[in-house]
Amino acid sequence: MSTRQRAPVLERPDLSPAGPRQLLRDLSPEYAVNGLIGLIFSASGPIAVTLAVGASGGLSDEQIASGVFGIFLSAGLATIFMSLLFRRPFGFAWSIPGTVLLGPSLQHLSFPEVVGAFFTTGVLVMGLGMTGVVRRAMAAIALPMVIVFVLLTAVPALGKRMPPVLGTLLIGLVMVVATG
Repeated sequence: MSTRQRAPVLERPDLSPAGPRQLLRDLSPEYAVNGLIGLIFSASGPIAVTLAVGASGGLSDEQIASGVFGIFLSAGLATIFMSLLFRRPFGFAWSIPGTVLLGPSLQHLSFPEVVGAFFTTGVLVMGLGMTGVVRRAMAAIALPMVIVFVLLTAVPALGKRMPPVLGTLLIGLVMVVATG
């Protein structure tokens, strides 16, 4: 009989969520500056990509403004909620690669269809994460992928023949197939 304990599907916080007194004690200028830097970063590069993709996709100013509002609101709420729940700093942001993929989608799909696809994908990814499959897959493939990336990066002769990111992807695929 196996004594191995099964990992919970949903990760549970180690501590109970912080109350108002703990939050006030934890506030400091250092954390405020870190938050400001995060805001400045997210309001510069990623939003510039979002604006460019929206304009090239033919979205109206109202649709672009709605998208930007949704990005900041969802990322901000997720950051606050998860940070309070786990009592650790978490940062959630919009995916720049996801935004770049949005452009071609807008060439043949309507804005509501693209938004629906993004929400559906988010729900499916969240569901997949909640099943524990991702945790088991990462436990099986993460170390070999890190080793290959470091090796291809540290040895320039190998890195010239195989880009580190491509090598990492390939070893990840091999590990996924090998572990079933």
